[in-house]
Amino acid sequence: MPCGEYFTSYEERMGLIRWRIERVALVLGLPIPLIAPFVLTGELVSVFTLVFIFGIAVLGLHVMLSYAGEIVLAQGAFMAIGAYTASRIVNEAGLGLLPAMLIAGLMTASVATAFGLPAGRVKGFYVAISTLALQFIAVQFFFRRGEFEAIHGGTQQSMPGEIGLVGDALAIGSANEEYFFALLMLVVFALLTMNLSRTGIARMFRALHENDLSAQVLGVNRFRNKLLAYAIGGFMVGVAGALYTIYIGFITPEFFSIDITLLHYMMLLLGGMGRVWGVILGVTTVELLNHYILQTLIDIFPEGTSLEPMFFGVIIIVVLIVEPKGLMAALGQLKEYLRKWPYAY
Repeated sequence: MPCGEYFTSYEERMGLIRWRIERVALVLGLPIPLIAPFVLTGELVSVFTLVFIFGIAVLGLHVMLSYAGEIVLAQGAFMAIGAYTASRIVNEAGLGLLPAMLIAGLMTASVATAFGLPAGRVKGFYVAISTLALQFIAVQFFFRRGEFEAIHGGTQQSMPGEIGLVGDALAIGSANEEYFFALLMLVVFALLTMNLSRTGIARMFRALHENDLSAQVLGVNRFRNKLLAYAIGGFMVGVAGALYTIYIGFITPEFFSIDITLLHYMMLLLGGMGRVWGVILGVTTVELLNHYILQTLIDIFPEGTSLEPMFFGVIIIVVLIVEPKGLMAALGQLKEYLRKWPYAY
């Protein structure tokens, strides 16, 4: 606890903003994302919109992996389910973006829960294989087959240029409007995830993560809570898939391959597991590296050279060697060092 700061109640101790430095950072940092679209180029606005969308998806993975300890290899499938569901709701039903996101999230949560059923009998690697099966069934088979067009609406689908939030009301279509809407959704889900971590549900998730046998002895229902983690995380990823559809304007199964699952895992590991700010930092860092450094390397090296797997593979190895707990842990160590400098105690 910083010198001169103390708590007089449990509610103060559990607050989202507890220290003076956090209040100062909030006041100074809050205007930045609000004015960014008006000072950045259109390309950077698009990059940060994608950061917000992927941030929601990685928050869903964060709930399933960091909280409940479930290795999920179906991020691409979850996003595809959310994307195709939202596309049908918008194009055929005309309900608007908000109902489409809600239905997409619920549909994804239902499928995630169904494929999480093996968690009642097995754990670890075996549960990961069941979710990997969903990835191949959904993306490599279901959404590619014309026989199922009556269900998914078509392998390739496009979205209208402007979409109302509810029906045709409050339509969004410009890059800045998509930016602010994605930012709002990220803030909402980040706050929900932060508050979830302070509830009894997240404590049961973490108990199962640490030692499921001990948690069951203490009365925690392992099967029910594992499925609840799949439902919550799947809902978030499904909503991110719906937003991703609006962002790219056109969907095809190639956009939701296993590569997007590996990318989200790298974002989570780089930022730091177990912390919402780590998720946001990891997603932002990876997307900016991808936009600036990786594209520069691709321009330098001969055409056709696949540098992305090697580039991000090297980043993962370096992070695991230097700071296995991610960038948030490294920033925490730097903060402690600066707090005590120039003394060593």
